[in-house]
Amino acid sequence: MTDDILRPWEVRSSQTLVKDSWLTLRADHCVTRRGVSLDPYYVLEYPDWVHVVALDEEDRLLLVWQYRHGAGVASLELPGGRLDAHESDPIAAGARELLEETGHAAPSLRHLARLSPNPASHSNWLHLLYGEGAREIAPLKLDSGEDICVERIPWRKALELALGGGIVNSQHVGLLVIALARSKGVDIGG
Repeated sequence: MTDDILRPWEVRSSQTLVKDSWLTLRADHCVTRRGVSLDPYYVLEYPDWVHVVALDEEDRLLLVWQYRHGAGVASLELPGGRLDAHESDPIAAGARELLEETGHAAPSLRHLARLSPNPASHSNWLHLLYGEGAREIAPLKLDSGEDICVERIPWRKALELALGGGIVNSQHVGLLVIALARSKGVDIGG
């Protein structure tokens, strides 16, 4: 890889098309390293996201069912969400999201990875957290647009679901595999 490939594109102008509390859609006029003009080039600006791979005291993975309107399906997912405007610590935000969406708290959460949801079009980062020994301590505290059902699934069964298409959110499949590979020594190299 040469330094030329790593050089950022020149942004000649930028226009915000949509801005609300959930996202900003920006249209940039970019010029690539080879002089190609890309106008418009759309960028989605979101707050950073956090997702939690949490196991309870019986080594079951805490997952949540949610309706996802974009795909029009109920989706089995990791608990998580965005960092609120006043938050800068992904671990604190992950603990908050875990408690709100599952009613559980883990004695400690570890930050495993900082990844891009889609580096081609998203400006935000996704933080992956891992915790064991989670205990139910409170009722769910859901946002107005959330309807969630908590599932506790043995982690090996959850991995089978992820690898077999039972978990359809591709980010969550990858995050689950990363977390289990690092924490449980799972070898998926096959």
